[in-house]
Amino acid sequence: KQGIEGEKVDKKLTINDIAKMSGVAKSTVSRYLNGGSVRPSTGQKIKKIIEENNYEPNVFARLKAKESRVIGLTVPGFDSVTTPRLVEVIVEYLKKNDYTPLIMHTGNKIAEEIRSIERLKNMNVDGIMVLATGSTKEYEEVVEKLQIPILFLGQRFPGANSIINDDYNAGYKIGEYIGKRDFEEVYLLWVSKEDPAVGGERQRGVIDGLFSCGKEPTEVIETSFFYEDAIHNVEKLTEKLKKPAALICATDRIAQGAYKVLYEKEIAIPDEVSVVGFGDYETGELMRPPLTTVKFDWRNWGESSAETMLQMIQQKPVSTIQVNPYEFIERKSVR
Repeated sequence: KQGIEGEKVDKKLTINDIAKMSGVAKSTVSRYLNGGSVRPSTGQKIKKIIEENNYEPNVFARLKAKESRVIGLTVPGFDSVTTPRLVEVIVEYLKKNDYTPLIMHTGNKIAEEIRSIERLKNMNVDGIMVLATGSTKEYEEVVEKLQIPILFLGQRFPGANSIINDDYNAGYKIGEYIGKRDFEEVYLLWVSKEDPAVGGERQRGVIDGLFSCGKEPTEVIETSFFYEDAIHNVEKLTEKLKKPAALICATDRIAQGAYKVLYEKEIAIPDEVSVVGFGDYETGELMRPPLTTVKFDWRNWGESSAETMLQMIQQKPVSTIQVNPYEFIERKSVR
């Protein structure tokens, strides 16, 4: 086929084309693409033609098949550092195993998370992975009726399979680390308990770690995951700080907000105020002084999540709860 300037224009290959080139029926090609049984020699012939012509099956056609080889993935947003990293690893792993990810954005809203899961179920995906924000009774009832594999990431979900970060023990380590030092005051800059993992488990670990050293937080100041909110809350906090003080931040992004305010108010880190976070973003090493934090192995988390999803689709046994490990990273932000 010739284009306007006489250049060759590649024709998009169809299942019919593959069937003719392979000398088999269209139904045989369709069965091969959907993971059905075909003779090994026929399968090799079809595979060779597909690879030589870089054929990509139509995703929407797949969704009508008994096995779509499409996996739904819901994400609350892409405004964090961790989520894009995690999604990239999951997508890479699924594609390597000939599964197509179908991603839905839920805007940090549980109601939208529920709607997205129901839509994905109706679209005939083989399984659903959920970067969860929490759970409700309605949510649990919807999940119970799904009858397809579903895996929750980052939050424990009642009655369902989950892969979570070791938030409690990571929090305990930081609480104990700060509790062993001599501070006039210890403040927690923390997110709401509406987030059960970070707002609940991680905070509980920090408080228990402090308590093991005979300490307790001077105050738990609620903020959000957003940098701007952290700045606003730390600005108010600096008006009443008794130095030396420690700020334990729920995430590295909140810690970054604290650094900005303390720098502008000429409050020395760590001599006057020590700061710790969670997440180990690349920027932590570049901050001055470098930030003490906790690292969660997000690559291991992504790969083990994707592999678990594939095992669930294949009806293999998997653990109800899997825990992604943490690593304590000590730098120079604590006196």
